[in-house]
Amino acid sequence: MIQKLKLRGHILDSLILSKLLDQITELEVDCYTTDVNIGQKREEISEATLVIETEDENKMAQALEFAKKQGATEN
Repeated sequence: MIQKLKLRGHILDSLILSKLLDQITELEVDCYTTDVNIGQKREEISEATLVIETEDENKMAQALEFAKKQGATEN
């Protein structure tokens, strides 16, 4: 199963993206980003599409929980 989520905000300078990718990959779940747009100025936000892939429903549920706690929304 594949789930796509959108992550928006100061995801790079706050290390949200990095921490989230670490948490999800520790579950031994495939996770990567696509469509990454980085704000050019400090006040601009960044956004990325986060793709999570696994056949394990429990691991998918855990990965989604981690992602949603960091502010990710369904794409």
